[in-house]
Amino acid sequence: MAATAALASLGLGLAADAQTALLAGPPGAEIEVEADHITYIWDPPVVRLQGHVVARRGDALLRAGSGILDRVNGNLKLEGGVLGVQGRQVFLADAAVVDLNARTAEMTKAVLFLKERTPNPDAPRSGVNTMTLHGSRVRELSRGHYLAENVTLTPCDCAGEPDYELIADTAELEGDRAHLHGVRLHLLGAKLPLFPLSLPLTNRQSGLLAPQIGFGAPIGFTYAQPIFLTLGRSNDLTVTPGWFTGGRAHQQTPGLRSIRGPRLGLEWRYAPAEGTAGSVALDLFDDLDQNDSRAQPGIGGPPLYPGEHGTTAGRGFSGIRGIARLAHRTDSDGGVFAMQGIVASDVMAVRDPQPQSIETSYDLFTTDLGFWRARGPLTLGADATLMQDMRIDPVTIDRRLFGVEKRATFQRLPALFVQLAPVALGEATVSLEASAVQFMRFSAAGPEERDTGFSPTDRGASPSLPVLPGNNSRGMATRMDLSPRVALAAPRTLPVDLRLEGGARIDGWIVEGFPDRDRARAYALLGARAAFPLERRFGGALHRIEPAFELRAISKPLQAGGPPIGDLTDGGGATFESRPDAAQQGLAPTSDGSILGVPAKRRAYDEIDFAAPVSGAVQATASLSQSLWTRPGRSPGRILRVDLLQDALLWAAGAKARLGEASAVFGAQIGSVGFQGSVRYDWSLRELSALSASAGARDSRGDEIHTSLGFLRGSSSERLRAGIDELFSTARFAVAPTALTGGARAGASGPLPLNLRLGYDLSYTPGTTPVDFANWTHTAVLSYETPCHCAGLQLVVGFPFHDARLLRSPDFSFRIDLKSLGSFATF
Repeated sequence: MAATAALASLGLGLAADAQTALLAGPPGAEIEVEADHITYIWDPPVVRLQGHVVARRGDALLRAGSGILDRVNGNLKLEGGVLGVQGRQVFLADAAVVDLNARTAEMTKAVLFLKERTPNPDAPRSGVNTMTLHGSRVRELSRGHYLAENVTLTPCDCAGEPDYELIADTAELEGDRAHLHGVRLHLLGAKLPLFPLSLPLTNRQSGLLAPQIGFGAPIGFTYAQPIFLTLGRSNDLTVTPGWFTGGRAHQQTPGLRSIRGPRLGLEWRYAPAEGTAGSVALDLFDDLDQNDSRAQPGIGGPPLYPGEHGTTAGRGFSGIRGIARLAHRTDSDGGVFAMQGIVASDVMAVRDPQPQSIETSYDLFTTDLGFWRARGPLTLGADATLMQDMRIDPVTIDRRLFGVEKRATFQRLPALFVQLAPVALGEATVSLEASAVQFMRFSAAGPEERDTGFSPTDRGASPSLPVLPGNNSRGMATRMDLSPRVALAAPRTLPVDLRLEGGARIDGWIVEGFPDRDRARAYALLGARAAFPLERRFGGALHRIEPAFELRAISKPLQAGGPPIGDLTDGGGATFESRPDAAQQGLAPTSDGSILGVPAKRRAYDEIDFAAPVSGAVQATASLSQSLWTRPGRSPGRILRVDLLQDALLWAAGAKARLGEASAVFGAQIGSVGFQGSVRYDWSLRELSALSASAGARDSRGDEIHTSLGFLRGSSSERLRAGIDELFSTARFAVAPTALTGGARAGASGPLPLNLRLGYDLSYTPGTTPVDFANWTHTAVLSYETPCHCAGLQLVVGFPFHDARLLRSPDFSFRIDLKSLGSFATF
């Protein structure tokens, strides 16, 4: 009777829909209470629970050493160590008072653990913790809403002291989110003040992120402070104000001139619905040293072509400069819409603050967007590409990309396409591609391109080029393509791998305003490949060798209309001439100016224009591939690879048959030691056209040593990937061979005392380089990882040298890695 009364009172106190971390569960579930002794006292009316008190409701569990249920005031007092389990939350407290009428609770010296997975009720302390919170006093304000005082919180799951902690005066816990006030970051013995945080205990965070610190030309010292803001479950925003102090070099030389002023980074990320996500990022800065750039031309360089726009004084738009990046993708039953791109204010907007960025080598910045729908093997879609010409020249180095200074860059607006993936048709497979593309530009071509066929940023452009008759710029055009293919493979039961492919391509151009350039053509394709794979086992290893021979034939086209567009055998000059042994496609004029490169009006609009030369071609490739594999269970994988390949041009109208290039690729991986390399040899030049090699060793602790080199002869007949139907370049460019260019690097890393690690890297660029550019670069990386491996620091210092002379003050960056909360790099 006493036990029954206690259960009824407890059941009335906790409503059926209560969802608290102390004792929650599904609506309507009964509450079961166990104890070694249950004593019912009539006056005052209380129920005393003694020894191993256990209360269960659904999957919720509450344990304590003892407890008292005050039936008059509706309180349940628990003492002797309180443990509560609900979902992935585990509570520990010295004592707890549950107000059954107000449905609130208060705990003394409480600890909250958020588990990686739902804990075992019989062993709630086991398992990985994703967050641990200590509070001197924790009160449950309402269902699932807690207020903790004198809080320490950490995502580190360490056996001893955590690597870092967030210390707060108060923390409000609601669901999986902790709102922290009076916050400090305790890291390596130091306490750093932070903004108030709204911290999802298992996911994202709001507030002050790690600062971004860097130093080096041309930005000088830079400091940026990211602030992360959660805008709901599907949105967040990072605001990053900062400052460039600038260098001392008030000049025009890229990489050395001063960039100074405030900066602002904005990045918005969103995922409003299932299958939809994207981001928009802006990197802006106000260049206070903009007046170092005078109006161009006027300082160095050749005179501007008459009628061409130079650059006005200053940089950017009244000093405001920057770059935008965007990405979006929506996957739905109706199809896929995707967009990705980059847009800049001026051609130096990336090169100035980030001279080592890979984006500084881009000739074009593109923004691509498209929609497609696939149903079985058939795909229908539309896309478009917006482009910005990012090439620089010595005259208009600070060219703006909007207004009168922009170049008349062609855009793909729009393109429609149909693709039929290979489908079986008897013993053969059939595929199809078709497209229609509109090429247009938002402004007319400049006078230099109209007169000479070369715009100011084209290779070989010069105001001294002769004026060609007519308009030599490219006109807006529509191109249509149709390419059916059929492939046939021999049965797999044969020891020889035989494959045949045949097809055709039909395409045509309609050039707006230039009916004499309209063109149509059709050509046939034929390919055959034979390979003889052989395998043999040697104990626990498998040796595979495969000799192969491939033949590719492209017929001379049936054609009508104007001269070819984008033909890679174009000999250059005012009129078209196919010269496979002396082509000038896209090249600079010769030194005496007697043979011009290809004028813009005949140059390719995009890579598909290189589909086939008018000369036709029959080309062959012989290869020998072999590799050695280990048996699974004994460090499975390929431990040795050697591939040999030889190209040959057998026929092209107007060209002599010749060997192309011989290439070899090799590699080995034995335990922690590996090396790989490749070499390519041009038989006509009797020279190496490319060479690369790398080697390294790494142990389980992360210590390593590595070295690499890479060299390329730019004017050799290397594979130009001239088009979708080419095996290698049919045409030979009529230019003298250049020297091998490239560089080498080597480095190592190893441990130091106090959990420190030191890495060193040396890079070298041989040959003649300007005295203001580095040919030796020494880079040192000092990193520290905390004992529990949930935080780390990294300092990178680079020393640029020209021979033995230090060019400028070292470049450095600093990185804080709070691995459970995020990794924040500096630039």
